[in-house]
Amino acid sequence: MIEDKIRSVLEKLDIVPTDLELYRVAFTHQSYANEHHVQSNERLEYLGDAILDFLVAEYLYNKFPNLPEGHLTRLRAKYVCANANSRYAIQIGLDQCLLLGRGEAEQGGKSKPSLLGDLLEAFLGAVYLDSGIDAVRKILNSIVFPQISEGSNFFIDYKSHLQEYIQAESRLGVEYVLIKETGPAHDKTFTVSVYHDHLKLGTGVGKSKKEAE
Repeated sequence: MIEDKIRSVLEKLDIVPTDLELYRVAFTHQSYANEHHVQSNERLEYLGDAILDFLVAEYLYNKFPNLPEGHLTRLRAKYVCANANSRYAIQIGLDQCLLLGRGEAEQGGKSKPSLLGDLLEAFLGAVYLDSGIDAVRKILNSIVFPQISEGSNFFIDYKSHLQEYIQAESRLGVEYVLIKETGPAHDKTFTVSVYHDHLKLGTGVGKSKKEAE
């Protein structure tokens, strides 16, 4: 039963839920929601994304009092991105509870970094609503903050690297342009191109705009 799996994850994180249904929603991907006519986790993902950004920003602000704003922003982007978030999600077993529609499951949805990253954000949104921001901070203290403290370098922020390279040579920045999006609402594919001074530098494809960029 999915409820038993959810309880197991929460127990390992020392969370005593007051609203288990809230967590079930957090694990419900849009593809599953469409097939079963239930609520998806997209609203919780929106909330969790903001909370994750805030708490990591707060941690960096306090830990590195002498770093300028630009450096802090790049650090946050390094440890809060689709690849990083997907690893955090797997680390605490969120992937084992994910509810996917048949098509998404057959396409290996449980191993897609963008999907798992969104799942982490939705889960954190649920934790915030159910147990408060300190409970979210406690989770990050076990899976995210140690990576920052140890200076782990396995999350590569290619966008920041490109931006730094361009700015070293030019005053103009880079611009990401959505070229097209294809597929059904629950399984879209995005194509994004990056430009500098009207010159196309490259094109990326991903299951989210962020992943494509």
